[in-house]
Amino acid sequence: METLAQADWEAALLRLLEDVYTFAATGPKTDTDWQSDMLAVMNREVNDPRGWHILDWDKKNVEEREPNAPSFPFLPLSHETLATRLFPVTPDTAARLLVTMTFEWGPVEPEKNTQEFLADARTVLNRYGDNISCYTNITDARISPSPDLTTGVHGWTPLTRYDGDFGLVVVSPEEVGVFWSFNPI
Repeated sequence: METLAQADWEAALLRLLEDVYTFAATGPKTDTDWQSDMLAVMNREVNDPRGWHILDWDKKNVEEREPNAPSFPFLPLSHETLATRLFPVTPDTAARLLVTMTFEWGPVEPEKNTQEFLADARTVLNRYGDNISCYTNITDARISPSPDLTTGVHGWTPLTRYDGDFGLVVVSPEEVGVFWSFNPI
């Protein structure tokens, strides 16, 4: 696999997710289980192991992020909760989910250059290498690891305090990436 440049990854991440209410951060994969690593990223307990860009609209939202809720807007989550609310998806589905976040959960507009968005999504995922596992909270993934996203995302198992949220967790042997989109209705 070709080494991914930081500037390419950050540019792709920003083109995809900078204009929507999202959280996108990566932490190290430790010897513990990936759920613990995911929670550490959500709780802002770890920094990006490469020092690369993150998107965290709520990082400075101190009023909402009380000392007892460092994970805001995420709920305090347990391993048991994650086991019932996250479902495996294919890397191709993970790329399509990142594109769906760009379109704020709706169908990807056909007049837009979908291939450019998918290329950016694949660039974001390439950071994690070829040996990745991907998980999401969209309910269609309970049935299939490659659900049909042509009409957007319609159901999810919540992981935040908001009425709507969906996201993606990417697990590699070295890193855990968390990409989440929020709809604070």
